Parts: sequence; structure tokens; C-alpha cells
Amino acid sequence: MAKILVLGANGQLGSDLMKIFVNTTHEVCGLTQMDLDAASVDAASQLANYTGYDYVINCIATTNVDGCEDNPDLAFVLNSAFVVKLAKFCQEQQSILIQISTDYVLDGTTDKPILETAKPNPLNVYGLSKYAGEIAVNSNCNKYFILRVASLFGIAGAAGKGGNFINTMLRLANEKDSWQVIDDQFSSPTHTLDVAQAICSLIDDKITDFGIYNCVSSTGCSWYEFTREILSLSGLNPDKVKRVSYKDYQFKAKRPQYTILDNSKLAKYHVMPDYKQALEEYLKLKQMINKNERTNA
Repeated sequence: MAKILVLGANGQLGSDLMKIFVNTTHEVCGLTQMDLDAASVDAASQLANYTGYDYVINCIATTNVDGCEDNPDLAFVLNSAFVVKLAKFCQEQQSILIQISTDYVLDGTTDKPILETAKPNPLNVYGLSKYAGEIAVNSNCNKYFILRVASLFGIAGAAGKGGNFINTMLRLANEKDSWQVIDDQFSSPTHTLDVAQAICSLIDDKITDFGIYNCVSSTGCSWYEFTREILSLSGLNPDKVKRVSYKDYQFKAKRPQYTILDNSKLAKYHVMPDYKQALEEYLKLKQMINKNERTNA
């Protein structure tokens, strides 16, 4: 049994972690913003109230990519400055820190699945602030897992984004006859429940092979392909969605074009499902799946 502290326990990933840990023998404490204000100047002293944990899992972040361009100060306070304090706290406590990072620390200029050894080169404020968080962990803590996730979707939704991509596509399908989605930008859409299960495996098996891990679905796709799969599994018309090129789409914050991640390093300890299986499981949990559709299981 391990003592585990989950920061951001009511968020999209944090809430799934809390659900997973309920069915284990671990002793878990989940903190929300009401318990710990990561943006405050006294965040370090607030952390001092929570000592004696074997693992600290940091799900606190601001993840609205365009919003980070508008408010870079908040992005760096939450995604890096707080992480410095947290990493130092974990080092003092000799707690294992599990820090959630992102595929957006990469520039997306490759065309094949990306290993953890690829050199980060963020294209936007969000990616830069999360990369600074990675540096903070590596510089201040010697027992850590940095998990790079991508294109997360979960039951709770992402508060900073007003839901998640799946919810948005389903809403558009009910409101519009057609709309455009990028067909040449590629990622690894990942269910937060799968990330939570991977974290639980690392803890259950007492893995000490610390470092950076890609923690994403085992396959990737374009946003257009993902949208068609969402609509098909939901019993909606996938032909409503039309293709648009990454080059023709106007972003406030520049996004990397290709960030399908190679998760073979994580697979030594935990195997992630492919994105279609992850999507199907999510839609079943949301009770949105069309039972007449062929399953991918």
C-alpha cells in the first residue's frame, strides 16, 4: 500500500485517478483548488500541510492553448513556477513526483512516432511553460516520472477548454450540416482513464525506472480521422465533416503538426489501448455509443 497525494483531483485526469484508486488498497488524498491554490505566492507553505506521501501526482495545469497566449503569466505560474516549488517539496520529502506534461513540448516537424529522447522545441506559450515544468522537475527532484500525454478526453471534461474535443464534435454534428476539421495534423488522442490506469500500474508495480515517458494511446490519427470515428461510433453521419489543411487553418497559438508519440518505453510496464478502443470505452461510459455499430474490441 502506498500513500498518494493527487493535486487537481477534480479535473479531467484527476477525477479518473480518484476513481481508479478507490478500487485499490492505496491511501489516497485528493486536493482541489479549494485545498491548494497553486497560483498563490505561498503555495510552498500550503504544500507543507501535506507530508509523508510516497507519491505526489500533479494534475494541476492551465491547458487552454490559446488562453495561454493571452495570459502567459498565469501559464508560467501554474505550469512551471508552481512545479519548481512542488519538485523541491518532493525532494525534501523523498516522495516520488508524477508530473503530467504534454506532446506540445515538441515542434511536430517529424513524420514518424516520436521517442522521449526527441529534443523539445515548443511552438507556443503553453508548450514552453510545460517544458519549463519538465526542466523544473529534472532540476529539483531525483525521483520522478514525467508523463507526456496528448489530446486528452475524459468524463469530467477539461474545465479550461469548456469540455473536450469529442463533446465539441458531437455538438457540431447536432447543430450543423457540415463543418471543417484538419486532416493533416496528427496526434494520439488519449482517454484520461487510460492514463490513470497507467499511473496506477507504475505505483502498483513499484517501478523505479524514473524519467520521461510517453503516456498516450498506442496509435494516432489526424483530427479529421478522429472526428469521423467519433461520429460513426455515435451513430451520426461522418460525411458531415469536411477536410481542411493545417496550412489553411488560422490558429491564435501555433500548433505542432505531427505529435504521434511512441509509447514503447511505457509498454514495458503498461500497455495502452489504441485510440479507437479508448474512444469506444469513453463513449460507452458517456452512454453515447450506437450499439448497432461494429465495435473494435
